[in-house]
Amino acid sequence: MLSLNKNADSLIAAAAGFTIIFFYTRHGGIGIEPDGVVYITAAKNILSSGHLIDFRNYPVIEFPAFYPFFLSMVMWITGMQPLVYGAMINATMFALVIYLSGCITEQFLLHSKWYKAAILSCIILSPGLLEVYSMLWSETVFIVFLILFIITIHRYLQTYSRKILIAAAIITSFACITRYAGVTIIATGIILLLLDSKLSVNRKIKDIFLFGLISLLLLMINLIRNFYVGKTMTGIREKSLTSLIHNMHDTGVVFCDWLPFFNGHYNGAAWVTLIVICILIFICIKQFLLLHRMATYENICAAFALFYLSFMIIVASISRFETLDSRFLSPAFIPLLWSCSNWLILFLKKLNTHKKKWGMLFCILIFLSFQYGQLAADYETWDGVKDAGIPGYTEDGWKFSPTVLFIQKNILSFKKNYTIYSDAYDAVYFFTGMPGKFLPNKENKIKVQEFLNDPHCYLIWFNDGENDDLVGMNFIIKIKKMKLVKQLDDGAIYEYNK
Repeated sequence: MLSLNKNADSLIAAAAGFTIIFFYTRHGGIGIEPDGVVYITAAKNILSSGHLIDFRNYPVIEFPAFYPFFLSMVMWITGMQPLVYGAMINATMFALVIYLSGCITEQFLLHSKWYKAAILSCIILSPGLLEVYSMLWSETVFIVFLILFIITIHRYLQTYSRKILIAAAIITSFACITRYAGVTIIATGIILLLLDSKLSVNRKIKDIFLFGLISLLLLMINLIRNFYVGKTMTGIREKSLTSLIHNMHDTGVVFCDWLPFFNGHYNGAAWVTLIVICILIFICIKQFLLLHRMATYENICAAFALFYLSFMIIVASISRFETLDSRFLSPAFIPLLWSCSNWLILFLKKLNTHKKKWGMLFCILIFLSFQYGQLAADYETWDGVKDAGIPGYTEDGWKFSPTVLFIQKNILSFKKNYTIYSDAYDAVYFFTGMPGKFLPNKENKIKVQEFLNDPHCYLIWFNDGENDDLVGMNFIIKIKKMKLVKQLDDGAIYEYNK
């Protein structure tokens, strides 16, 4: 199925995707946000000391272990830092995702060269995927593992080879230690095995046990290690402040941004999420109950998208989570694209010759409207990144921040034995390497009291780094009574000396 003869178009599309990421990151390099600072420092610490710790010397627990290990392996092989190789390796992974997606589309039960070309162009121009592969995020590797899982589990359901099942389980195991949401791939695999009508009950039980055991192995090792070094398995997770409906709305907002004509119109976003989930449920039920088949690429993708979206919405409703945005939902984009568009081929095949031209016109209008929305978003992104860089710490706005330039120039003026606090300490470390701490979370009374009791400290305040979860400026000035040292256009430096 990976033959270049049948997938020359996929190779061309992959080259186009590689080129776009190259141009996106040409100005300032790969995008770095707070998560990226953790990944980079953890990778460096793995190479230098063998310990999975971040820039604060804290064990990395909230993030699974594989992505920092992946970065450290590339550092070891190439001798280059993530900021140097990041754009190139992300462009390569994006190209791989595009090529493999083309190979999968070629194997659909209902396939068409025109449909394949349309799907590939939608993946290449996806604003969500372009954002992910322009950043140093673990989703870049997770999506690769997801596509490889879809290929291997499909191959197993065609051949029932135990070797291929083990390969699918190993891929899934690595996906789970790339992102904890990888458990949705485990669920997808187990359900597909459970619903397969060709397997005997005895064989089915053995294969489910084998797949589940291998798939969970690395995740369990990671979680045990986390508990050993940090007394929690996935970090401290506070109770969610958002309801199920609220998270369905946030998910729907992402779908509205992905769909034509809906961008900016979010009043019914929760209903959009409900409709998408119902469509996925309908596809799975129809294929299993009516057609008695689940071993197709289309069904595998629908099952994964259903599990992944449900998992993300439910988890965000249970524990405190960042807003469900395009980044967090990006692994579902390609499976959703396949699941929600493949019916168009059957629709056209059922039309008679007279009606087919109108059906083709209908499909072309859907495609053009979808691509218009994507191109408009891509143009807006390009207009911002071509001269300033990818949003984050490698963007000109941060690199040439007056506050950043001030602390870099006056780094030796900071008194020794003074603790450095910041509302964006990851930025302070990224630009200066100075040891320090984040301002305490206002709900953590112990850390707040430690901050109050600290007799000698500085505060580096970034206006763009303000976080409502941390103690704010009123607390710092009125209760801690820190004194202003330097006011800058985008921040300030405060000092406290008891």
